Amino acid sequence: MSKFMQDMLEQPDAVRRLLSSSDIISKKAKSLNFERVLFTGMGASLHAAETAASFLKSSGVDAASLEMSELISYSSRELLKLYSTIFLISQSGESAELLRFIEDNTELLPVMVLITNNEQSSAANFFPGERVFLLEAGNERSMGATKTFVNSVVLMLLIAASKTGRSLNFSELPSRIEEAISLDLSWLATLLSEKREKILVARGYGIGVGSMARLMFAEVAKISLIFYAGAAFRHGPVDLLIDRPVVLTMNPEGVTQNLMQELHRDISDKCDLITLTNLKKESVESIYVSEGLDEVLASIPMMNVLQKSVEEIARNRGFDPGAGVYGTKVTTKE
Repeated sequence: MSKFMQDMLEQPDAVRRLLSSSDIISKKAKSLNFERVLFTGMGASLHAAETAASFLKSSGVDAASLEMSELISYSSRELLKLYSTIFLISQSGESAELLRFIEDNTELLPVMVLITNNEQSSAANFFPGERVFLLEAGNERSMGATKTFVNSVVLMLLIAASKTGRSLNFSELPSRIEEAISLDLSWLATLLSEKREKILVARGYGIGVGSMARLMFAEVAKISLIFYAGAAFRHGPVDLLIDRPVVLTMNPEGVTQNLMQELHRDISDKCDLITLTNLKKESVESIYVSEGLDEVLASIPMMNVLQKSVEEIARNRGFDPGAGVYGTKVTTKE
């Protein structure tokens, strides 16, 4: 069994472990000022933050999710001072950009919060315990983030829900993850291994997951997956259908489900189209996952479907899933 597969199979229990500490998380979050919120990180950490940023914006909170390296080089300190809370997200707590960001902005430490899986990290040493939120994901072996990505999404949503007073039911999420990773997806891995363009389209709370999927296909299977937000796909990239690509969509029940179904009708005869959905009535080939989950959470088991597929693709291509060729688990150069 590959290290990536081991990590993937441990995700349900990792989520359960995190949810068991939800009262502690809510208590620590009470002191945070959510007048204006910034989430920042790199790679999987950044993509995980996009769900919470969208959730907060839909709740009326001014929230943004921005890449840390770009903030370091292209954002002024005066602009950073406008944020009431800055979430720094890093699984390792050791990435080059994270440590530089902290060292460059030490006067902002009182408004910074660290989200990490490593309480002994270099970054954690800058913060008191009440400003460090642990992912509780356990040891993650592979380069491609699985447990830490999912737990990052869940942790930030737990914090956001506690601050906004909006109810999110996480209780069924671990079971839905288990269902997703138990599916026989060899046929999907075979389809995605073909030498054709592979395109993923999502909207809303699925955008961060879609961005993560693009990264995962590169890290684990060493192939390109093109990702577009749903409406943006119509603004030009739809011409990629001329070569009849494989198109995956994520379409959970929610605000834009009808718009996505309209997209399905418009493109289904121009590509091999598969949708990941919890809608029982879809007119195109579907992978049914995330039953009963809120739109905010529904994209997580859809990500697990893609994880399982990409693990098989990597093995079929002769790669050790989750092992880097040129990349490393912790990036120490900016």
